[in-house]
Amino acid sequence: MAYGRNFYPDQQVFIGQLGSSVEELKGVQSFDGGWSVPYEQMMAAGHDYIGNEVNGELVGEVSVSRSIVSSEDPVTGLLNGPVSGYLVYGTTQSYDKVFNFNRGYITSYDSACSLGDVASCDFGLTAYGGIGKISNESRSYTAITPTVATANNIALTTDFGSTNAIQSYSLSIAFDRTPVNKIGESFSPTDFTTNLPVVANVSFDFLVNDFEAQNVRESICGDFTSNLILALNTCPGSNIRTFTLNNASLLDTSLQAGIGDNMTVSVTYDAYYNSVTGAVDAILS
Repeated sequence: MAYGRNFYPDQQVFIGQLGSSVEELKGVQSFDGGWSVPYEQMMAAGHDYIGNEVNGELVGEVSVSRSIVSSEDPVTGLLNGPVSGYLVYGTTQSYDKVFNFNRGYITSYDSACSLGDVASCDFGLTAYGGIGKISNESRSYTAITPTVATANNIALTTDFGSTNAIQSYSLSIAFDRTPVNKIGESFSPTDFTTNLPVVANVSFDFLVNDFEAQNVRESICGDFTSNLILALNTCPGSNIRTFTLNNASLLDTSLQAGIGDNMTVSVTYDAYYNSVTGAVDAILS
């Protein structure tokens, strides 16, 4: 028997609003999808173990890592509702196998970049309507000219970046949802509630020039807040993607110094929003 393999040219990822057409994701670096059955072992007096019973939601998890290669991101329009999609694959680009995910809700949206890297934009979701082989799917391919956001073309607006050399940023937005279940629905939620506030977290690492950490006790009388802008640009200077966090609260500051090393500081901020739409409009628009 001959054995083959599925290499990255044999794989494409598609996603879209539930019930609507899907779109291919560009710049995909990795796809991780899986599920597990929540079995509960049943015991009975006089018989010991008598079998398994499914006792919990039948859900799956998907995470996708991407490099930012375009100013367009279909995922930003899918953060406030259910989605479906699939990974289609097959040896030697036959694309005859599929891994579906259905009625998924995006739970995280992240971006990061450090010196020497291409900026990334990743997301994770939980699928409540089935995951695995659900249906056969078709594929399409539209070639693009990549517009890459590299570290040397990123403009960061912070309280410290003009005089201290920023080495990296990491942005994460969490969309926590609680499924609403009822008897008779076969572990398929009837509705979802969004846990508020929506929290966006951003951290920076930078080399110290004239930075001084604020006294933590000063936070008693008010938050340390900043307006932060992460503008990802092309080499000529046109904008690819911008993330904006206004009134972000400084959570922690950590300073590292040692013989033979540059002094560095890591700072972390949180920003809070009263709805998913509010967070998307404020940060990603």
